[in-house]
Amino acid sequence: MINLSLKDFSELKIKKISLILSNTKISGKMHGQKSNIKPLGFVTIELENGRKGISELYVATYISFGLDSIFEYLNLLLNDKSLKDAYEIVINLSVPFVSRNGIFRSCLGCLENAILDAIARLEEVPLYKLFQKNNKIPKIYASGGTVVYTPKEIEEESSFIKDQGFDGYKIRVGMQTWENDKKRISSIINDNNLKKMVDSICGTRTPPWSLNDALEKLDFLSDNNVYWLEEPLHPDNLSEHSLLQKNAKFHIAAGEAYSGTGEFKNFIEIGNTDVVQFDACHSGGISSCIEISDLASSSGKKNAIHVWGSLVAQLTNLHLSLIANDIDFLEYPLIDLEINNIFHFSQENIRKQFEKLLENPGIGISDESIEKIEEN
Repeated sequence: MINLSLKDFSELKIKKISLILSNTKISGKMHGQKSNIKPLGFVTIELENGRKGISELYVATYISFGLDSIFEYLNLLLNDKSLKDAYEIVINLSVPFVSRNGIFRSCLGCLENAILDAIARLEEVPLYKLFQKNNKIPKIYASGGTVVYTPKEIEEESSFIKDQGFDGYKIRVGMQTWENDKKRISSIINDNNLKKMVDSICGTRTPPWSLNDALEKLDFLSDNNVYWLEEPLHPDNLSEHSLLQKNAKFHIAAGEAYSGTGEFKNFIEIGNTDVVQFDACHSGGISSCIEISDLASSSGKKNAIHVWGSLVAQLTNLHLSLIANDIDFLEYPLIDLEINNIFHFSQENIRKQFEKLLENPGIGISDESIEKIEEN
């Protein structure tokens, strides 16, 4: 939590909180998004002086109905409140049976991110500097390998990823036969500087693997030098994650399905995987993610940041990676979203582009880009 007490602008009042639901086109092959359209959700806050802040809401990709009601409540709660009071309310809000986790927690965290973005813009500093941190950008892995890709496409994409200087490459499995998936995993190019990640997407795929299903695959994955196996089981099966990790010679990673520090605390203690994944745009906001990363680090776990959205989500989590402790990897989605054209961002020289954007106020995007998102 940052201290706003001594800021000249801390008494500026919030004029409006807006939820923006948008559909954007996806270029290329992508399983699971109807007609190659990805639903997105953004939250903006507007202050009485006209300045704004923005964040992205991950749950809007999966459901939009009912979100309006949550933000109608948050508008009533925070409208005409000073920036200082609004920030403290959001950080400390406790609604029995409602605010600990789930969609409400995700929405509240997204609102916190937007407030932090606005504060950093007012201060004319990058968001991460509000927390007086000076960590370096962590390792970045390219998240692609959609489940419909052939072995040849996986080989070509992994070669491109290597040439672009990424530190890791992740593919999805589980929608083809395991024999086909083995060929796809084997087709990832071998390079000591490129970690191999495999995501079995059991948080969203039906049916997910059973514990026995996952156990049967461990030897093959180990022989192929996989760095981590992600979401190998249904998120509710915490104790089975622990059993799987004990039997694996490599890392098991999970966490993106959870929200709120309570759920993560249970997952860290009971699930006991080597890698804990969280997302500022879903897990409960930047402050919750800092707490989660501290819990994981104190338990000897690796921290990894999940990202699966537009550049707004990417940059919010980039700043989180400079604030939270002991981040092993930051995810970079290889999804070509039409809405990202607003930012004139390409999929080449990612680290250099990140470094440049980290010089800008807030999360790094312009006021004009926020206006275009609101108009989209």
